[in-house]
Amino acid sequence: MTGCPTVNRNDVEVCSCTAGNVLRLLSNTRRRTVVSVLERSERDSMNVDRLVSTLADEHTDVSAETWKIELHHRHLPALEDGDVIEYDSRSGTVRYYRCKLIADVLAAVEANCSRR
Repeated sequence: MTGCPTVNRNDVEVCSCTAGNVLRLLSNTRRRTVVSVLERSERDSMNVDRLVSTLADEHTDVSAETWKIELHHRHLPALEDGDVIEYDSRSGTVRYYRCKLIADVLAAVEANCSRR
């Protein structure tokens, strides 16, 4: 299976993602939420504290502390292993690499959920 190019804001290909990898990564509801926030961002990098704040503001059923713990231990490592982000824990920066396949899957899931 061929991959879908994963690019930065300058349209430079940094890697490629496969459908299986994207579906595995986005099968988790909270991870989809994280990627959705990163996808909507005007910039290709975001401070983790800002990401936590945005997530907690948009999803008040989960505390900021829970988001912070889950991001650090589960979601950011999984997304980095999947070549979707680069996470620098020292600077607290998440760099998001855009992939059309990810955007398409998110749009399809959101469209399906809004029909219910």
